[in-house]
Amino acid sequence: MALTKQTKGSQTEVTFTIAEHEAPSTAPILLLGDFNDWQTNDSSCQMEKEGNTYVKRIKLKNGKRYEYRYLSEDKGWFNDHAADAYVPSPYEGIDNGVVDLTTVGEKKKVVKKAVKKTVKKTVKKPVKKAKKDDLKKIEGIGPKIASILTEKGIGTFKKLSATSAAKLEGILKEAGPRYTMHKPGSWPKQAKLADQGKWAELKKLQDKLDGGK
Repeated sequence: MALTKQTKGSQTEVTFTIAEHEAPSTAPILLLGDFNDWQTNDSSCQMEKEGNTYVKRIKLKNGKRYEYRYLSEDKGWFNDHAADAYVPSPYEGIDNGVVDLTTVGEKKKVVKKAVKKTVKKTVKKPVKKAKKDDLKKIEGIGPKIASILTEKGIGTFKKLSATSAAKLEGILKEAGPRYTMHKPGSWPKQAKLADQGKWAELKKLQDKLDGGK
């Protein structure tokens, strides 16, 4: 397997390559990820057969990370051994590959030397980091969903407890079709117990839940 990149302007053309002997079978292979909303019914996602390899070239915007996996039509999902990194997927025990373009095209910072010794140094006050709670303690929330909620400003148990189930469903829907299967109805109630430090009561509630439902 190979992952090659060619940057031009604000975009990078990424070439995904799978050798014939690395494919799980001779069936068609789809390349799915954040860049195509994981849509399995999109024919443009199918990798092209070039000699003894499967190849797919796509142009991606620089400055972002894109999660992806391969899908064999008869053997199911599998990962790219040449991915830049791997992160947990919404499904327990399964990782997604990552194409990392966050540092592509970054301009080097120019450090200017001080000319005059009389120039006063400006002392910046340390930036106070916003409080965050471990949302993964809530039944039904994994690493990826916790990250999505935090990006939406819901990074604490207190804020989660004050968020309606309808709003949470909207956030999951906006994040993509693979998140709509999650049911956040109990998350605010769980978060309230966690915020109050009532861990025993939270554990008792979670024992009755199934994936946060």
